[in-house]
Amino acid sequence: MNTPIPSTRKIVITGASGRLGSLVAKALIERAGDADQLTFSARSPEKIAALAAPGNEIVKADFDQPETLLTAFTGADTVLIISGDAPVDVRIRQHRNAIDAARKAGVKRVVYTSFVNPTAESPFTFARIHEDTEQYLKESGLQYSILRNNQYVANLSSGLAHSKETNQLAQPGAAGKVAYITHEDIADAIAAVLLESGHEGHTYELTGPEALSLYDVADILSEARGAQVTVIEAEPAGFGEILLSVGLPPFMVEALLGIFAATKQNEYAAVSGDIERILGRKPQSVRDYIKSFA
Repeated sequence: MNTPIPSTRKIVITGASGRLGSLVAKALIERAGDADQLTFSARSPEKIAALAAPGNEIVKADFDQPETLLTAFTGADTVLIISGDAPVDVRIRQHRNAIDAARKAGVKRVVYTSFVNPTAESPFTFARIHEDTEQYLKESGLQYSILRNNQYVANLSSGLAHSKETNQLAQPGAAGKVAYITHEDIADAIAAVLLESGHEGHTYELTGPEALSLYDVADILSEARGAQVTVIEAEPAGFGEILLSVGLPPFMVEALLGIFAATKQNEYAAVSGDIERILGRKPQSVRDYIKSFA
């Protein structure tokens, strides 16, 4: 575990209105010292008005409007770029806009939320975004810290809720294992990396404590409920039609089918101790999270 940086510094968080961003904001407010100036930004600042407090600043930062990024980042020591969802080429351009703005603003370090196995060879289409952003950041001349997040355990929540009625879990790539991790643990790790020294130049793999397949999840649910939960290996094309029918845009459906294909290949099965080393504690048990739905 590293030690806090003693000097006064300004930390800017992008995407503070999102689920992860709001949790990072909460963790920072709880951890930050009196010398820290926290700037929370969003495309629509009115959505994060509740974060306003003495020592905190609320600003607009739109990845499609580089001038807003430059204004938000000016005077910052560290900027957190939280990756978002958009078509691949759009998001690559947006992330480059943010890194360029950080460099022009004189930012010292960028912390970026990446994803496990960021390579264009992955069937997960968003992996290409992370591959490009990591490389662009490393070539920028800025100090950096990269946090490669595994899949959120919350990604299971809709299936777990639906299984209460059907006693079934359905998904493509059901046999593939994933080291799921909670939003809260990732947010705590991000806050620690933002506030402590010694993380410059590091790339961390943030995973949960064990890798589980959908069959493992079904076994845990079956035991907790006292009723057998079965797994259906969903056919990707049909599953994609269901996703489209509930209103997801085609680029998101393509990405989700890609992440299922990558899961089938066990791209997310490796378990890392990085988050425990950052936080000085174990991450939340995924088994406990799953049992809470029983």
